[in-house]
Amino acid sequence: MTTGEEMADIRTIEHTDYRIALLLPDSRQLLGIPGSGPHVVELPVVCIPLWERPAEQLTKQIEDRWGIRTIILDTLVGPGSETACAVAEIRTSSWDFEHEGFCVAQPENIGNLSLGEVQRQPLRAILGANESNGKAFSRIGWIEEAQRWIQSSVNDHEVIFTGETRQLNGGGTFCLLRLGTQSGPAYWIKGVGEPNAHEFAVTSYLAANCSEYLPRVVAMRKDWNAWAMEDFGSSLHHSDSLDDFKRAVYQLAGLQKRLVGKSRELLAAQCADHRTVILDSHIDEIIDYLNGAMRQQTSAKAPALSTFRLNEIRSALHGACSALQELGIPDSLIHNDISPGSILGDGTNCVFTDWCEGCAGCPFITFEQLCSHVSRKTGDSESWIRSLKSVYISRWLECLTERQIEGALEVCPLISVLSYLYGRGDWLHNSRASEPEFMSYSRSLGRHMDRIAKLTEHRRATCGSR
Repeated sequence: MTTGEEMADIRTIEHTDYRIALLLPDSRQLLGIPGSGPHVVELPVVCIPLWERPAEQLTKQIEDRWGIRTIILDTLVGPGSETACAVAEIRTSSWDFEHEGFCVAQPENIGNLSLGEVQRQPLRAILGANESNGKAFSRIGWIEEAQRWIQSSVNDHEVIFTGETRQLNGGGTFCLLRLGTQSGPAYWIKGVGEPNAHEFAVTSYLAANCSEYLPRVVAMRKDWNAWAMEDFGSSLHHSDSLDDFKRAVYQLAGLQKRLVGKSRELLAAQCADHRTVILDSHIDEIIDYLNGAMRQQTSAKAPALSTFRLNEIRSALHGACSALQELGIPDSLIHNDISPGSILGDGTNCVFTDWCEGCAGCPFITFEQLCSHVSRKTGDSESWIRSLKSVYISRWLECLTERQIEGALEVCPLISVLSYLYGRGDWLHNSRASEPEFMSYSRSLGRHMDRIAKLTEHRRATCGSR
C-alpha cells in the first residue's frame, strides 16, 4: 500500500502542461511566439502541479515568468491528448511583450501543435465583441464590470480597488476571485455554473436569513449566478487552535438551531433532500452499486468488501436510520462538505462558506463530518473531539434531551458517510457512476462505513458482556 509520504513524493513530480493564449484587452489581440515555419505562431507552454488549483497556479506561473498579472478567462480542452489552452486576459497596463519574444497573432495563425480546431472557435468568440456566449467570466473586461457592480452595491464606504487580484477558480461560468482594495475589506466574487448552479440559490437563502453566519454578502447577480462578499479572517485549514474549532462548533450549532423546522424552505432554496427517510430509501441501491464497484476492483492495495459484508453494512445503515427517526431529531441545515477550509475565523468569530453541498436533514451529520477532519488534523484528536462534543451538546441541550443528543451522536457517524456518498443523488442515474475515479472514491467510502460499523459492533458487544 502506498504510504502518505510516498503519495506526497508522487504528487511533487506530477505536473500538467497548458498552452497559454495571452490577450491584450484594449485591442483584443492575441499574443504568440514565432514558430519554426514562416507565418506560423505558437503558444507558450506553462507547467503547473497536477494537484493544485489550475487558475491560481497558472496566474502565478505567468507572473513569475513574464512579470504580468492576468485573469484566466477560460480553459479550452481539445479531444484526445491535446494540451488544454488557458485563455488569459493581461491585467498589467504596460508591458513590452515584444521584448519578451511575443508577437501579435490571429487564431488562424496558431499552429496545430498549439491549438486544435475545436479550441480555435471559442478563442475567436472570446476575442470578438459578441457578449452572448452565455459565459459571464469568459468575456474580456468582465472584471471592470464586476468592480463597478461592487462599488455601486456598497453604500457605507467608498470602495477603491488596487488592481491586486487572487484567482482561485475561473473560466466560463465559474469564478472565485479576490479583489484588493485601498482601505476597508477586500472582496471575493464567486460564480457557479452547472452542475453547481444551485449553490447560488442556497447562498442567497442563507445570506437573507442567517447573514451573521456567512461572510457579508454585499451583492448578488442572477444573470451571472454570482455573488460578491467581504473578505473575512482566514481558513481554519491554517489553524492549530482548539479554541478556533470550539468557536466554529458553537457557531455551527447556532446556525443549525436557527433553521430547525425550516426543511421546506431549505428544499425550496435547492438544498439537497437528506432527511432520514430519504437517505433510508436509497440505501439498497447504494449498497448494490458498491457491490458492483467492489467486484470491479483491480487494485490489491485494499481488500474489496465481500457481498456478505456489504449486506451486513446494509442492515446496519437501515438500523441506524430507523434509530435516528425514533429519536425525533428535528431536521435542519447540513453542510455536507464541511472541512476546516470552509470555515473562516478572525480570532473572535467564525463564518461558513462553500454551500454547494447544502442539504436539509439531521444537523448532527455535519458535526460528525467535521470531527472526521479534526481527527486527521491533530495528534490529540480524542481530547479535541471530547471538547468539541461538549460545546456542541451544550448548545443543543436548549432544545433537545440528553437521550436524543447521545442517540444521534451514536448513530450519525455511519449515516454521515452515507450522506456524503449520496451527495445530490444524481450520480446514481448518470454516467458518473461508471467512471473509474468515482468507483474508486465510492469504494473508499464503503470501506470507511465498514470501519465505523465494526467499531459500533465492537462497542455494543463489549457493553453487552459487562
